[in-house]
Amino acid sequence: LCAGRLLGRPAQGLTVVQRCGSCDRPHGRPRLAEAPGTGVSLAHARGWVAAAAADGPVGVDVEAVDDAEVDWRTAEAVCTGKELAALRSDTHPRRAFLRQWVRKESLVKVGAGTLDEPARLDVPVYGQEPPRWHGWRLLDWGGARAVGCVAAREEMRLRLLG
Repeated sequence: LCAGRLLGRPAQGLTVVQRCGSCDRPHGRPRLAEAPGTGVSLAHARGWVAAAAADGPVGVDVEAVDDAEVDWRTAEAVCTGKELAALRSDTHPRRAFLRQWVRKESLVKVGAGTLDEPARLDVPVYGQEPPRWHGWRLLDWGGARAVGCVAAREEMRLRLLG
């Protein structure tokens, strides 16, 4: 639907395909069969779905916010020192962690990093630094029940559904 709106075409005329390039299994970065230069990205988490389309690479992630405590071991493994300091000083550290995580995941989905070493993705701290990272624009949304982020090149047109 968001790709159709971006392209000015009916969504039912577009086919989303996934192929990693290394095998025949249907996984990997999604793309449109009819418009391979248009970037598309999909995400879901416990009752939430997000999609994005752009004129080039785009990544979207969404996470459901719950009342769980922060798993500090995980946070220490995936966050930089600057990010950890922000989490520790936040009134809602779990939501703050998820906001950083969706930023990292959206950048991974555009190929700007990997999940092998997420702490090496030194992304701007949500609410403290401009939402830009090495030429990528980070568009954050969400609130009490879910948070999300889209990463796209700063100059791109973008359509979102969430």
